[in-house]
Amino acid sequence: MSACFTKTGSQFKLALERQLAHSPEKVWRVLTERELLKQWFPCDVQGKWKVGAELRFEFQHGEGDGLSDEELRGEVLAVDPPRLLEFRWGTHLIRCELISAGDGCKLLFSETLDDASMGARNAAGWEVCLETLETVLQVGTIAKFGWDVWRAKFERYVKKFEPEFGPQQGPPESHPAAEE
Repeated sequence: MSACFTKTGSQFKLALERQLAHSPEKVWRVLTERELLKQWFPCDVQGKWKVGAELRFEFQHGEGDGLSDEELRGEVLAVDPPRLLEFRWGTHLIRCELISAGDGCKLLFSETLDDASMGARNAAGWEVCLETLETVLQVGTIAKFGWDVWRAKFERYVKKFEPEFGPQQGPPESHPAAEE
């Protein structure tokens, strides 16, 4: 899996695609049920998956230190089980689309953001998250986020994105990955 990063107008879009050997219904549960979601998503998401509902993003290990209240809030924009989930996280737009494919489904995951310098950091993070999502689907167990795995992916995306989009941000100094 490799992320694509494109510019449309003044915004930037990260897109990742993953073929999953699980039904859209099973993947939908992992996308929307809080206890399953927090096993692969970067933080705990509090709120109901209902259009217009407010969301709150709560980090468990200080990764959100320094983020504003607005950056930790969101809103559900679209819900069409088990095909489409779209929500705002701060100013970012997250979209998960599931397309039936044989015995499984294809997950089209994207994030739209305003700052190109976040491309490599977020691409590496989402790639690790989606790998963890697949582990949760396969074995149903909590997987620990591997910062060393993230760092290698981040460095790969810096090389890929910097020539077109400029310098890429690493994690904030207070973030656990910055300590390595």
